[in-house]
Amino acid sequence: MDTIGRVYELLGERNMSLLQLSKESDVAYSTFATCRRRNGELKVETIERICSALGITLSDFFAEKPIPISDKRGAKNVRT
Repeated sequence: MDTIGRVYELLGERNMSLLQLSKESDVAYSTFATCRRRNGELKVETIERICSALGITLSDFFAEKPIPISDKRGAKNVRT
């Protein structure tokens, strides 16, 4: 799986910037940039921190179907 591609996909679904994710997950921005530039993969430990910041599980991260996104009122939306 293209883990860095998945991160960008999740960010797009949430209208979240990479800088925001970097701050909330405590993963250096350069980690994402280097991984993308080198076509590398993120470590599981890094993915766990990303999942925690996004409020999802590892299973959600690796799922092939869209993840429900809660809006501010607590309702669930599913993007396809």
